[in-house]
Amino acid sequence: MVNLKNKEVLVIGGAGFIGSHIVEDLINLSAKVSVVDIKIEKNSYFKKTGLQKKINLELIDIRNRDKITNYLHKSNFEYIFHLAAEPIVENAYNSPLDAFDTNITGTVNILDAVRKMKKIKGILITSSDKAYGKTDKAYKEEDPLRGDHPYDVSKSCQDLISNSYHVTYGIPMIITRFGNVYGEGDMHFSRIIPGICESLIKNKQLKIRSNGKYIRDYVYVKDVSRGSIMLMEKIDKVNGQAFNLSSKDNLSVIDLIQKIDKVTDQKIKFKIINSAKNEIPYQHLNDSKIRKLGWKNEESVQSSFLKVFNWYKSNID
Repeated sequence: MVNLKNKEVLVIGGAGFIGSHIVEDLINLSAKVSVVDIKIEKNSYFKKTGLQKKINLELIDIRNRDKITNYLHKSNFEYIFHLAAEPIVENAYNSPLDAFDTNITGTVNILDAVRKMKKIKGILITSSDKAYGKTDKAYKEEDPLRGDHPYDVSKSCQDLISNSYHVTYGIPMIITRFGNVYGEGDMHFSRIIPGICESLIKNKQLKIRSNGKYIRDYVYVKDVSRGSIMLMEKIDKVNGQAFNLSSKDNLSVIDLIQKIDKVTDQKIKFKIINSAKNEIPYQHLNDSKIRKLGWKNEESVQSSFLKVFNWYKSNID
């Protein structure tokens, strides 16, 4: 098992929502952390927790092949967490070329640089449950990847390309796929849990883009961070494999709202718009594979929502 203490670790997309939590947890493990990101948002978890003062930061667009290649080749990194992506489905629908460029070409730029770096002992590629495409049963890691809309396809391609670099060039690699990750620092208020928090804090109506019946997994960000780091620590055992990270909170939007109503003892005011495009009606990840390695959820929506909500109350302008 790898001890990341004093190891040179890079988090690409480390100023983003999930990335910043991984950075925070790596710092707590005494890793030597560097971050590459395209920009730093002033209201981000990364900025508000002062993480930029504890790491080495480089602002690079991963779509710029020369810049990311030169940066990586001048480095001494042993471990890389790759999270940089276009994360919003609706953005990918409206600007598919940008989504493909970031999620596919950006990943290729990183992998092609990494294959020539002899010191690399592990790279973790962060993917999504949407890489599997549409289904009516729980996703398993061995299921085919068959996204059929821009965001979903970008993630299917990212995974297949990443695996090809592992198989062809021997890059030590792990792929992770999550459901809906929520927690402190997600400033994309088009997502349901940040949207719920905003509506409660500002006493405004929550607009639900779907029909309210779409089912998703909801997994707390620190559980995702712990799982990602644990897999990197076990890279020698899990090299070349993909892992689902999920939870028991497999809920429709309406079920989620009702659960949060009970937790907060408040009534969320909402309106169903039913304007969502290209959304998958049912998604659930079977995560028994990573659970066999010792990972499990420490949090649920019921146990974590109030502390997440309190973070938003302190940080929403």
